Amino acid sequence: MIWDIYDGPRTGITDYKSQPCYFTCKFNPEGGYSEQFELAPIKNDFLKLAKEQWSIYRDWEMKFHSGKVEVNTHPGNKGINFRYDQLEEMIQLHIKSLHKIRCLFSGEFRALPNQEELPDGVLRELEVEWEVYSPNQPLNTMPKSGAP
Repeated sequence: MIWDIYDGPRTGITDYKSQPCYFTCKFNPEGGYSEQFELAPIKNDFLKLAKEQWSIYRDWEMKFHSGKVEVNTHPGNKGINFRYDQLEEMIQLHIKSLHKIRCLFSGEFRALPNQEELPDGVLRELEVEWEVYSPNQPLNTMPKSGAP
């Protein structure tokens, strides 16, 4: 689940070594987004909330990019979808209580195959391969340490 995208994925839910995790891209106020990510394991109750909210969003996204609804109906706009708003509040509480893994990661995001039928503009389902970040090695040569 990719929640935020700005010149690439920035936050969402992923797997790391078969453990569901929340990921967030590190931001440098002087230089913008980095290619370094923090991962934090999540519990099943958080994952369940995230999946429910994601389902609401994806339903809207398909309708929007198929021309069936207007952009102002986006469930992330407060007051549009009561359940989405409830889920957002609960998810944010979970995020505040997470404990990050004590190293940084780089991620290689790839679209999964067989998504050609999706309307233009719909985010494709992605997989990611996580690697422990090392500032002394180019990102594409780091040893593999995890898979989606």
